[in-house]
Amino acid sequence: MNNQIVIEHLGQSAIVTINNPPANVWTLESLQALAAAMDALDADQQVNAVVLTGAGEKFFSAGADLQLFANGTNPLAGRVADAFALAFNSIRQFHGVTVAAINGYALGGGLECALACDYIVAERGAQLGLPEASVGLIPCAGGTKALADRVGVPWAKRIILGGESVDAELALRIGLVEEVVDAGLAKIMAVSLAGKVSRQGRSAVLAARRLIEGSQQCTLERQLLQEKAAFLELMGSDEQREGVSAFLEKRKPSWLTDDDD
Repeated sequence: MNNQIVIEHLGQSAIVTINNPPANVWTLESLQALAAAMDALDADQQVNAVVLTGAGEKFFSAGADLQLFANGTNPLAGRVADAFALAFNSIRQFHGVTVAAINGYALGGGLECALACDYIVAERGAQLGLPEASVGLIPCAGGTKALADRVGVPWAKRIILGGESVDAELALRIGLVEEVVDAGLAKIMAVSLAGKVSRQGRSAVLAARRLIEGSQQCTLERQLLQEKAAFLELMGSDEQREGVSAFLEKRKPSWLTDDDD
């Protein structure tokens, strides 16, 4: 694995760290390594949740290495845009739950990485923004949609068009992040949240996640039909039988280990 992306296993969770100091900027190599890491974790039957964070204390990620765009050549820019899309889609397509632990600046492609996650925890003092327009570019890794989906169109315009970064407290108020914690605690909180998810049934988490993500484009009547179909598909599975049996017998289900206590 590329040393710009570091993977640590913790029970049925995994921690993926962006490790390109000092600002943890994205390169072609690190984007490709992230995609490979997430694909490997997605295929790992023992991993149900992933935490993404940045190495050090000041940066989650400051975004793309602008040296990649210094010559203004379209072929390279296209490769970079494709690498961003592939890497962050691998986060969105992960079968379990992903939690971003923002431990400092999350700008440009750094914030877009966090936006690809299901849940965002930010430390007080963190700064979040999509400042691409300040260098004559725009977000190209899903940021325009993901940000608007989270905070609404007016705030998305203010942040993207105005190049305005927001601190963790304001990010919480506008719905950009779900939780704000003291400095040094984002990773701990994210691991705790990931651990809760990792204790659930893998197939149940996947089914529920898909239903939640599609719920905004669905009527209640249609959602009820989809929920019933997913419920009946899970019924009778090895996972379902083991989960119910474990509950009735007052023991841990077989998919848990001692590390999951």
